[in-house]
Amino acid sequence: MQKKKKKISARSLRYLVMAAVFGLAALIASYYATRAPQLELPYLTARNIAVLDMESGDFVYDLDGGAQHSPASVTKLMTLCIVLDDIKDGALAWDDTYTVTPDEAFAMGSKYGMKPGETFTVRQLVAGTAMVSGCDCVQCLVKLCAADEAAFVARMNEKARELGLSDTAFANATGIDSAGHYMTARDIAELSRYLIETHPEILEFTSVPSLKIEGRTFENVNRLVGRDERVKGLKTGTTQIGGNNLVTYAEQGGRGCIVVLLDSSSDATRFSETVTVLDVFFEES
Repeated sequence: MQKKKKKISARSLRYLVMAAVFGLAALIASYYATRAPQLELPYLTARNIAVLDMESGDFVYDLDGGAQHSPASVTKLMTLCIVLDDIKDGALAWDDTYTVTPDEAFAMGSKYGMKPGETFTVRQLVAGTAMVSGCDCVQCLVKLCAADEAAFVARMNEKARELGLSDTAFANATGIDSAGHYMTARDIAELSRYLIETHPEILEFTSVPSLKIEGRTFENVNRLVGRDERVKGLKTGTTQIGGNNLVTYAEQGGRGCIVVLLDSSSDATRFSETVTVLDVFFEES
């Protein structure tokens, strides 16, 4: 004999629905109570924005920060991360040298301006990558750290997975626009935070307007460095598809933040809008 299924009364059903609604409301209230407060920023032209508080690790502003975007030369932050990892592990030394071939001298993209047959130290190549955004310098570092660029890029993608950068994929080491090459503003901020905390020596290059190393001068293309004392770097990036990108690390009064602006309306705007964000962040901190 089959047992009759017990019917739920209308009153009981109402109680269950009300309990579910109240439970959901409590979860939503808890989420908004514990998440970091959002900065109140004016209109900015950048398409994707992420602002990370270095102390708490929270994002205090996010505008489409999870959207995939061509990062341009911001890519070189991961390139530098791999190189600095190798130096830290002893696989590479600051005074190791590389003799330039035509492949590196005539690499696509922005250049420091090296000639075939010239010899550069790793320290000079890091400066040329971090400050001048030289794709020629990048290609030299790639050859010092891997068999070829494909092998180096495989290391970059492996590092991205290790760091939990789930919306990041690299197709090259320089940031040239390529299919399947993308990052998000949030991933860029997280990578920048890791780079600064793990390899603070990167700031020796990015925080100064110019640097002379073993007879060669390197000029910082980041126009905020030296003009805004809060700014310690970190990386510019410009391509036709990626647009005008800027990643900034700044400090003031013991506080630090990372500001990522992707695809600002112009070269000048990415710098002025970053200053706007910094003013608000440090005023509200």
